[in-house]
Amino acid sequence: MVEMEATDPGTWFDQETGLPGPAFWNAVLFAESSRTARFERPATVLLVEIAGVRGVIAQWGFEVISREVVDLGGILRAGCRHSDYVVRLDVTRFGILLVETDEISAINVVERLRAKVDREVGSRLPHGKIAFGWASPKGKQRLLEVVEPAEERLRQEAAGEG
Repeated sequence: MVEMEATDPGTWFDQETGLPGPAFWNAVLFAESSRTARFERPATVLLVEIAGVRGVIAQWGFEVISREVVDLGGILRAGCRHSDYVVRLDVTRFGILLVETDEISAINVVERLRAKVDREVGSRLPHGKIAFGWASPKGKQRLLEVVEPAEERLRQEAAGEG
C-alpha cells in the first residue's frame, strides 16, 4: 500500500497531485483570515472529498482510487481562478479557498465544479461519491471560524443529508 504524504499535516507540497499540502493550507488560512476580517472582504472555505471509499482503501489499498484522486485535484485546480487556493488536505480530501467570493457566488462555483467532477470522475467511483462543504465568514468573523461549518456541511452531504 502507498504511504500518503498528504496525510502528514506538515506537508507543504503533495507530489502525487502537484498541489500544495496541509501546511500550506494552514498558512494561507491564517494569512487570508486576517485580511478578510480586517478589511471585511468576502472569501469562502470549500472542502471537497471522495466520500465512502475509506473501506475500499483499507481493504484493497489506495491504488484502487489513486487515479481518481489525481484527476479530481486537476479538475478542481482547473475549475478555479488562479487567485484561489486549491490544496490536498488528506488522502481523499481537498480544500479550496475562494478569495473575494461570497457564499452566493461560492454556490455557483460548487455547482459548476460538481457538474464537471460528476461528468469526469464520478462514474469511476462505484463505491463513493464526491461531497462538497462550504462556508463564508460574516462581518468580522475569521476564515478559521468557518472551517468547522464547512466540514459539517461536507459530512451532511457525504451522508446524504445535504
